[in-house]
Amino acid sequence: MVLANLGADVIKIERIDGGDDARHMGPHLGDWGAFFVPINRGKRSLAADISKPAGRDVVLRLASNADVFIENFRGGKMASLGLDEAVLRAQNPRIIYASLSAYGTRGPDALKPGYDALIQGRTGIVSVTGSSRDSPTRAGVSIVDMGAGMWMAMGILAALVERQKSGTGQRVDGSLFQTGVMAMAYHLVYRQFAGVDPVPQGSRHTAFAPYCAFETADGSMMIGCSNDRLFRRLCTALDRPEWAEDPRFAGNVQRVCHRDELEGGLLQAEFKQKPTAHWTDLFDKHDVPVSPIQTAGQVLEDPQLEALGQMETLFLPGHEDRAVAVPRLPFELSKTPAEMLEGPPALGQHGRAILAEAGYAETEIEELVRSGVCKLP
Repeated sequence: MVLANLGADVIKIERIDGGDDARHMGPHLGDWGAFFVPINRGKRSLAADISKPAGRDVVLRLASNADVFIENFRGGKMASLGLDEAVLRAQNPRIIYASLSAYGTRGPDALKPGYDALIQGRTGIVSVTGSSRDSPTRAGVSIVDMGAGMWMAMGILAALVERQKSGTGQRVDGSLFQTGVMAMAYHLVYRQFAGVDPVPQGSRHTAFAPYCAFETADGSMMIGCSNDRLFRRLCTALDRPEWAEDPRFAGNVQRVCHRDELEGGLLQAEFKQKPTAHWTDLFDKHDVPVSPIQTAGQVLEDPQLEALGQMETLFLPGHEDRAVAVPRLPFELSKTPAEMLEGPPALGQHGRAILAEAGYAETEIEELVRSGVCKLP
């Protein structure tokens, strides 16, 4: 999806029996799954059975003129299909062969399956998420899946830049496991420095205070004071200058040691007295970092979202009367801005055009369909 947003023609090869599993992840709007829609826009779909020799040949023909080949199978699967790097590179030395797996290409677990939640557990993310060790909690978004895709896109772009110099392609390997470990960087160093494992902090941060969520009279908000200057501004805004002079709270180290008294006691008692809007207005005036805690519905109505134009509108086939807003890439290019993309493809939607572009005659395309190698809508 990242590469498609940046202008690549992305051909998604899917199983003929149901396609990508993400198509079936709900909730659904008709046939469209909420997980599939935002990360598959702008792609073209070809439904093919690559376990059959003719299906393998389709992939090889497409790869012969491709810049990048991306696969997401368990280790050894591509070799068994005859689609490993050596085979593709023999016919296209310039190709970037990108492989994204659960645990990487080496080590005792290289062949194991893995999913976002499992890897969050394996890499320690679950151990530092939530409110206590008694209730293991995964992050509420698929940070390992999404992160791995972003790192893979970055690796592919780096390989493409290098190819401009050398003229030949290379392999790009990435894994969910490595992505999870990277996300845990701070906590892994914490363990080495402190000699103890970090524990779940809820909305708190182990290094700063006050830095957490607070209840208000009508909701909740996040406050982040990452240094003494910000804390003094907070005290001024609350007309509590004495707190900044209190030996328990004068410095960040002291505030972290006495956070229960500060966050759970003094500050929480203040914030429960008035609504969120009062506090966000007050702290904005005093330049204290603050944010309301919003639901997904509130995020969709956020004026900052509209100002940035980060959402693009799609109309899904069969539901043209209902617009669906999905996020654009979270960066902007001044010279080559990302273009609006078409919606996600129906299974095999572009199969006939893709095969024709690859040089298949109409009679050959019909034979691929008749023999069950490809499926066209």
